[in-house]
Amino acid sequence: MADVVTTALAGMGPAGAAIAVLMTVVTALVGAIVYLFKQNTKLHIERRAESLAVIKLIESNNTALTKVADSTDERNRVTQELAEAIKAQAQAFEMVNQRIEFYHDGNIEKLKDLATAFASHADAVRVNTAMVAEARNASQAAVTGISDVRVKLEVLAARRTR
Repeated sequence: MADVVTTALAGMGPAGAAIAVLMTVVTALVGAIVYLFKQNTKLHIERRAESLAVIKLIESNNTALTKVADSTDERNRVTQELAEAIKAQAQAFEMVNQRIEFYHDGNIEKLKDLATAFASHADAVRVNTAMVAEARNASQAAVTGISDVRVKLEVLAARRTR
């Protein structure tokens, strides 16, 4: 059948030759368009597969970001609880420091009172020691005086008996 078309076109002269060339070009263009369409379809399929892979990656990334956000929320909650615990501990520590200062100040006053009491007691012991020493000296003086009187009495008694 192609021979029939070629023979008919050859009978038309230059116009037939132009038509024959145009038909050949159109046939080549149709082949090129079909080839490009097939390549485009193949490329479209590849891009669709890549698009699906990218969509899956984006969904996975969204899932990971959601988990990171949840982890961040949990970390923030734990950090807040830790901050509250540290605040409570600092308040307790401050209360302990205040009590220690109070007891320290009270103990200093008590120690001052004890030092004063011991100093007073030491003064009393010194006074008592002095009084005892004075009483002892007076007793010794009295014993010495009595001994002297006895000796004198004995001397007098011895003189009378002679």
